[in-house]
This record gives sequence, C-alpha cells and structure tokens, in this order.
Amino acid sequence: MSNVLTLHKILTLRIELVGSEPVIWRRLEIEDSVALDEVGLAVQIAMGWEHAHLQAFTNLSPYTELGSKSAIKWYDEQMRAESGDGESLEDTTLGQALRVANDELYFEYDFGDGWIHRITVESRRETKPEDSKYKVLEGQLRAPLEDSGGLGGWSNKLEIYRSTERSDEDEDTVDWMEWRGGPWKAFDPDTFDIDFANARLELLANGFTGANAAGQWTARFHEGIRQYLSLVFAHCHIGLEPTGEQIPEWFVELLQPFTALVEMCTDQGITLTKAGWMPPAMIAELMTHCELNGIDYERGKVKREVDLPTISIMRDVVIKLRLIRKYKGKLIATKLGSSLLQDPLAMVRYILNELRSVVTKDVEVDATFSEWVLCAGGYNLDRYTKATTEAKEFVHVSEVLKNFGYWDPNLRAPISTDSYIPTTELWHVIGRIMDFKYSNADNRQAIYDKRQEISRFILEA
Repeated sequence: MSNVLTLHKILTLRIELVGSEPVIWRRLEIEDSVALDEVGLAVQIAMGWEHAHLQAFTNLSPYTELGSKSAIKWYDEQMRAESGDGESLEDTTLGQALRVANDELYFEYDFGDGWIHRITVESRRETKPEDSKYKVLEGQLRAPLEDSGGLGGWSNKLEIYRSTERSDEDEDTVDWMEWRGGPWKAFDPDTFDIDFANARLELLANGFTGANAAGQWTARFHEGIRQYLSLVFAHCHIGLEPTGEQIPEWFVELLQPFTALVEMCTDQGITLTKAGWMPPAMIAELMTHCELNGIDYERGKVKREVDLPTISIMRDVVIKLRLIRKYKGKLIATKLGSSLLQDPLAMVRYILNELRSVVTKDVEVDATFSEWVLCAGGYNLDRYTKATTEAKEFVHVSEVLKNFGYWDPNLRAPISTDSYIPTTELWHVIGRIMDFKYSNADNRQAIYDKRQEISRFILEA
C-alpha cells in the first residue's frame, strides 16, 4: 500500500482583498479535496471575518465579468434554491473549482459590503502525514471590520481612526470601531494575528468539536454557535482534545469538605432536626475540621444551617451527587459515597465528571462553561474590581451567553451585564470555598490564578 499515490494535494494559495491599499493578504495552505463551503469558512477565518454574512465563489472577477456568459458561480444550497442559479458549494471541491477556473478563483463575502477576494494558486505538493488541513503561512493587516461599508467605508473609518483631530461624530465612529473590534483584545487595524487564525483553523479542521469537556460542550450547539465559540476558544488558547494533565493537588484538598460531609454520614449518619436541618454541633464540627469558619456571615455563636448558605447548598449538592441521601430523618452515606471514601482521588474524579457533565442544557450549565472559558483565558469576571490598567481583563459572562439566544424575563431583554446569571450549584459551592481559601486582600491575583488554572484543567484535561 505504501506505493499507492495519493490523489490529493496541498495547495499554497495567495488570498488578496481586491482593492485594499495597502493590500490585505494571506498565504494559506489547504487540501484540494475540501468542499467549497468549508473553503469559504477557512478563507474567512484566515482573513478574520466572522461568518456573519453570505458567501459565494466565482471563476471570474465580479467587478469586471459580472454579466459574462462564461462566469461560473458557486452558492450554498439555500441560495441556489431561492435563485435557481449557480453550482453547489457543498458538492464542489476546491480542486475541481480551480481546474475550471484556471487556478484563479474569486471569493465574495457579504453581498452588501461586497468584500471580493482574489485566490491564486502559488504551488502544489503531495500531502504529508504531519500536514495540517489548513495553515496560514503569512499575512498582512487585519481584515476590515464587519459592516464597515465596503472598501470606501473602511478607508473613511481608518482615516478618522488615525486622525488626531476628531469631531463628536468622529469620536462616535472610533468608539464603534473599538466596540466592533470585540472585547477580547485592543483593536489594531495594522496587526494580523497569525497564531489566532491558525488556532481557529485547527478547530475548523476538527469540526469545532473534540473529546474533552470543552469539545463535548461545544458539540451540543449548531454549527453557527460552534463557529462563534471557536473565536472565543482561540482567544483563550483552549484546545478541544484531552491534555491528560493530572489533577492539581491543591484542588484535591479543596474538595475535602465534600468528603468530610460524606464521612460524617457513615455509620449512624447525621440525625436532622425536626425542621430538617443538620444540628449546629455537627455543622461546627464540619466547619472546624475543614477550616471553613467565617465562609458565611454568622449572626451568632450557634452555627445554624439556615444562616450558612454555603453549607446548606453543599449539603443539597452532595445529595444530588448521590453521595448521601435523606432517609427517615437522617443523612446517610450511599453505597457510592461509602465506596468513594476509600479512594480520595476517585472521589475527586467523580465530582469532576459530574461538574463537567453536559447532560442538561440550560443557562446554569452554559454560564458555568462560559465562566471557565473566560477564566482559563485570563479574563477578569470580578465585578467588584473597580479599575485596571488592562482593559481586556474585563469580559462579562453575558458576552458569551448572549450568542446562545438567552432572554432575561426580568429585564424583558436579551441577557446582558445587568442580568442575574447563576452557575451550577456544584460550581457555585466550589467557587465559594476556593474564594474563601485563596482570596487575600494583599494578593487578589492569587484567586485569579487558581481560577484560571482549575478552569483550564476542567475544560481540557
């Protein structure tokens, strides 16, 4: 079989945004067997577009050969059904299109702004086992902002952006450009981030899904949302395949309160009060043993569960984890809980698996995953931090969630920074314990570092 020649080639393409000055261009390696609809996505990612508009390919320049009888156009199936015109993007490979186009294609993105890209073949070679399906080799300048009004509108906006004398209207334009550039990093029209482009292309090559927790979460969404999340993952440097990293030792210790509560429920269990609460003496024992005194505001010396929301929610969470159960006025350890007590690491792995579970699809699960993604990327979610020298640090969870279509019934508007956005109860309790253990007024960065480390581990390991 080693003597059988592959029919596929790796093409090196030069992609230029026609009419841009100076030229915005990319050099892209891509397999010739890729269907044109996916080629369009690859071109968009390489250039920096957001897949927010329609796309099409043609063998002749739309500027000069629009009405030519020899023009061949490739559209997606929906457009073909509506217009009754064109060839299929989905059923035509890049290699097939280039053969009929004499190695020069034109790609149009956003039929309103009319961004035309000239695609020419620079070289062909045999594929190698180590080849990526897509890879940007070089490039210059970022793509124009979406909805900036075509080449003329973009040129005008750049002139305003670079001007030192601006009117109020000009300032509004600059504000729009910086907002439209996204919250992930400072807007810079002169910089092309090749690493970011290749990170997104790698995600595209794998269908925007993978086998780790981040990949399984992403797989629940339709393609458009997965494409959006690839932008977030690339900015946050998150991969979708398992890394195989070991559980941090400090996190094993952090989950000690869960294990301690299960252990207290062995043998005779914990007899509840008539009102269904754990006795104050048992709560005091648990909190002292786990060094949790002070985690919640206490109104008196007696530790009542009703006054300790973290302890109360943790009890409910451990029941939902099926580690303990309520039976005849007592909390008793389940068979699962008792067996996991014999292996502390097995207990932690079990809790982690439950934490990562994406069985249910609701705002709590999506908010939790969104928080992990942002924390892993080093973004600051702390609303109480008043100021920072790095504007990129602040990204609210709603920045991700708003793309999922969630609606805030209290505000009667899409979810926003003004919305109350709960995470899962399990992550809420872990987060409260982590904040209590590692927050330090003299070193606030410590808790950010811990959240970043564990968020990345949960998503990727």
